[in-house]
Amino acid sequence: MEGPRAKARLISGHTDGADPARRLVFVDITLEPGWKTYWRTPGDAGGLPPSFDWSKSQNLASANVMFPAPERFTDKSGNTIGYHDGVVLPVALVPANADKPISLVVGLHYGICKDVCIPVEAEIDLEVPVNDVEQLPAEAIAALDSVPRAQDGLRPEDPALVSASAVLEGAAPKIRIEARFPGDAANADAFLEAPDGLFLPLPERAGEVGADGLVAFEAGLAADVDLAALKGKPVTVTLVGEKGSSFATFIAK
Repeated sequence: MEGPRAKARLISGHTDGADPARRLVFVDITLEPGWKTYWRTPGDAGGLPPSFDWSKSQNLASANVMFPAPERFTDKSGNTIGYHDGVVLPVALVPANADKPISLVVGLHYGICKDVCIPVEAEIDLEVPVNDVEQLPAEAIAALDSVPRAQDGLRPEDPALVSASAVLEGAAPKIRIEARFPGDAANADAFLEAPDGLFLPLPERAGEVGADGLVAFEAGLAADVDLAALKGKPVTVTLVGEKGSSFATFIAK
């Protein structure tokens, strides 16, 4: 489905080898050169993250959207998080009845931005068979590969979390993260997410890269962060390195 400066489609996937009960499809958003779209958390400067309505689908028990590792954009409006020129989002589907196909319909709502920002809506449908063994296109394989991995499933090129802590009291509340990034850590980055719509700012580098690839980040928790609501909540850290990415969760105490 084509919209202003963007088009979206569903790519047929195949039965998930790791879990035969799941079936994979991919939401492919392609943008005109120079345009960007947003991660599930858009950043300090705002933005419209993608949202998905699966309610018109048939034989669908659940749909889990996976987000490839994003990047940080900095301009005069501030920092945003997302993807340039488009993104392919893997989606793991669980059918209500494993012996029947899924009649998939997704209402997609997302934002794109260049010199101006535009909301885009699309509704796309796809029949997902019981055993789809079609060869995945290269962009779908790359999207799956670029989804951040948990700390207990890291590859050699993935960043590893060393420590994460939150100081919620005192004159300078903050979150501090230390992670080890294999290879060139010059462009290493970290992103924070809290549940229940709680706002967290983007972390900034704190010091130089260590000799062993150790990088520290800090996020100052200013007046616009609800410290009382954050206390005791899980905070997700997404680490993005040169060739790999990972995530971890810690409790803000």
